[in-house]
Amino acid sequence: MSNAPDPRRRPPALKTLDHTVAAVPLLQGRVLLHEHARNIPRPRRALDDELSGVVMTGANADARAFQLRTDVGYEGTLLIDSAAYSTYTATAEEPFMAPPDELFATVDDSLNFQKARGATAALTPTGYIPPASSRALKAVMRDANRIERADTLVSLPIDVTWLNRENIGQLIAVCAKIRHPKAVILFRQFDPLEQGKDVPANLRRLFTEVEHVALLRTDLAALDVLAHGALCAGIGVQSSLRHAIPPDEKAQIGKRGGGPTYPHVLMPQLMCFKGAESLSNLYANVDPATCDCEECDGRGLDRFFLPDGDTRREADNHTIVTWSGWVSEMASYRAGTERKTWWRNKCAAAVDRYALENQRIGQGASSKSGFQVPPPLKAWATLPVAP
Repeated sequence: MSNAPDPRRRPPALKTLDHTVAAVPLLQGRVLLHEHARNIPRPRRALDDELSGVVMTGANADARAFQLRTDVGYEGTLLIDSAAYSTYTATAEEPFMAPPDELFATVDDSLNFQKARGATAALTPTGYIPPASSRALKAVMRDANRIERADTLVSLPIDVTWLNRENIGQLIAVCAKIRHPKAVILFRQFDPLEQGKDVPANLRRLFTEVEHVALLRTDLAALDVLAHGALCAGIGVQSSLRHAIPPDEKAQIGKRGGGPTYPHVLMPQLMCFKGAESLSNLYANVDPATCDCEECDGRGLDRFFLPDGDTRREADNHTIVTWSGWVSEMASYRAGTERKTWWRNKCAAAVDRYALENQRIGQGASSKSGFQVPPPLKAWATLPVAP
């Protein structure tokens, strides 16, 4: 392959390229952090080595992952997601995208290259699977089952409509026939889980009925699926890495007119991501909500309304520390009913706090200018706990 790594600079965590080393035990129970490959990698001290890891995402992911291993000295769990689905759509004939710089490269070459760059397990370069494209989905199953290695995750970049009532049965049936662990990535502008009332429940159903499925490039849905049997999950450090959009679409943003961009902050009590500009407006005339995490140390959550790099890093650290603490807390409960009940109760408590916070800042129950409960959070708080 071109740009092959210098064998004298072996990533410190990479002991062998042996493709018989199974991916499942190395990823089980982890919530990974999605980092964008456009940025120079840096240590994330907030990550728990036992329960987390990193997914390097984007067109330059392999080089950044190798840099994270060799220059930064990262020895934790690492996946490389080159995001082939951002430019390529899967077809019935070619569900996987071959490396563009190699005429005769195979999927196996792509998987080997990821391992050589320091990946703990290798992700297939699957193209985006459009709505109701049954032939493309089945082609992924067909070609994935030809892969003779244990270190592979079959990437499933699916449009969120695959989780609708009409399609969920087929999705589950095909996933169950893929003999490798699977990594689902949901596609839609803004939050995919808000695209239909059945989506949160059907996503749970997928993870309950199919063994060894991961959910990558998402938000707090990572914790919901982990509580309901997921192999592992991944949360994006930025809002653009908490979902994906089809190759032929441009990202839509809520803010119009351009200008600086500000961090999105995880609200610990309300269990939602909120833009820093919105928080600054909501708390303009009242005391802001505060956070006691080690990054915030009791300071207000309205302080991130600045576009500079230091502020963004501080906001990111706060968010990572917060959800990492929840992952650790979840791990203290036994998998199954006990863990699911803990998660539902936690979500229900957060839903109840919305009315209290709106009352505190002077926004009535019918006001649309206060905090609104995200539909997925409401679903997680009310869906029954399956035995």
